[in-house]
Amino acid sequence: MGTLALMTTRMPVSVGSRKGLSKVVSTAEEQRVLLTNHGRVVAVVDSAERLDEDLRRLREAADSVIEFAVGEATHNVGKRWDLDAVCDRLGLDSSAIRDRARTTEAR
Repeated sequence: MGTLALMTTRMPVSVGSRKGLSKVVSTAEEQRVLLTNHGRVVAVVDSAERLDEDLRRLREAADSVIEFAVGEATHNVGKRWDLDAVCDRLGLDSSAIRDRARTTEAR
């Protein structure tokens, strides 16, 4: 498959309505259709085959991330994790995490 830009057609809802559902669906069999309203994407019509392929790739990616995390966790058994360092790597505010932990603990 190519990039998203090569696989999509932007179509105003009014045009899709005039052409009819059959035309929108037949276009979606060939490439993803982004239905727009005043230039803003409001819906996506896609083929079941492409959706299944996207889901398969997402599952593979999730499995890879989990496999990596398990490997890292196993490799770092006994290693102490620094909350500030972890939050920094994840782009999170460690003080907000601490505040949330205190609020949760107080319940």
